[in-house]
Amino acid sequence: MNSKRGQLTIIIIIAVIIVALGLLTYFLWPKISSALMSQDQASRVLSSQIEPLRQAVSDCVEEASIPAFEKMGLNSGYYDTTGLSTFYSTGKNFIVVMYKDASKQRINKLPALNQIEEQYQVFLETEGNSQIDKCLNNFASFKRNMDIEVSPRIITPLIYNDVVVLSVDWPMKLSKKTISDEAVQNINQKQVMLLIPLGYMWQTANKIVDCETQVDCTYEGIAWDQDNWNNPFRLQYITKEARNLNKDQVVFILESIPYRPNELPYQFNFAIDRT
Repeated sequence: MNSKRGQLTIIIIIAVIIVALGLLTYFLWPKISSALMSQDQASRVLSSQIEPLRQAVSDCVEEASIPAFEKMGLNSGYYDTTGLSTFYSTGKNFIVVMYKDASKQRINKLPALNQIEEQYQVFLETEGNSQIDKCLNNFASFKRNMDIEVSPRIITPLIYNDVVVLSVDWPMKLSKKTISDEAVQNINQKQVMLLIPLGYMWQTANKIVDCETQVDCTYEGIAWDQDNWNNPFRLQYITKEARNLNKDQVVFILESIPYRPNELPYQFNFAIDRT
């Protein structure tokens, strides 16, 4: 019996050693193989990692940014809604972008496109950058094959009629040790394109708010029909709904109609207070 126990113990010890050696080889092999590589071989390894690395960055930026733009669309273009008036309807808050002040002057609070782009920067500073970093996990899967030195990251949104383009300026130095020296490649990232027709949505919202800021102009009715007639291209993939809360307060719900592969509906909502 003791002999069998002794044999079992030896087998377990050998198995543990084999597993440990396997794990050690797995984690150290990239370093070991680098020491045996020529400059040309190391350069080819770096080149093979460039596009997967760029794609990983692109995917993580997109994954973090789409919900942010969805939130801004539901909040009239704002990410930070501090101090803004809201109406509550059907389980949602609608930001009031036109109202009358104490002197009955009509106030337009619809953010301009450049202000919406600035709101995206607020998102990045608040939580977006940390979400992107968490998604990339410090490039752990890439650092098995090479060293990565990153510079500061700047992401700039550009809102066009039918897309939002994120310009990702994030230089990186990729390097890999060789037998005698080090192979190095410097790269930057590619743009990220979001299939969000935010420009067209904003133009439609701006048309509505421009009308509402004028005395005796109510968008529902003639202005609505004129907008449809004069701007068929802009409105061909946008539905408009005006939902009256009472005779002076109304919420507008704009929703895009997807027409491109992988495109999803996008909403831009806001409220008007005529009291």
